[in-house]
Amino acid sequence: MFSKIKKYIIGFFVLLGGALIAFFSGKSSGRSKERRKDIDNKLDIVKDALKSNKKYKKDVQDLLETKKKELEKLKKKSNKKPKKKSAKKAHSRLKNIGKGKK
Repeated sequence: MFSKIKKYIIGFFVLLGGALIAFFSGKSSGRSKERRKDIDNKLDIVKDALKSNKKYKKDVQDLLETKKKELEKLKKKSNKKPKKKSAKKAHSRLKNIGKGKK
């Protein structure tokens, strides 16, 4: 009876030792290439996303610069035009008043 228990105990330790050797040997179960491919694909996706974000950021900056330039042009034009219009309106109004029209 003691020999049966001895066999199970020895078998358990052999199994445990085999599992420890397999675990600490550092060999993968053949999926390392698949894992590398997955990691490479994820890296490519992240790189593409970063590039698109940089491109989008650059496009937005260019758009803002052009809008700013257009606003400056409009400000310059708007400062000049009302003065000319008001002067023309005043001149024509004075002409009409001088002629007797209201």
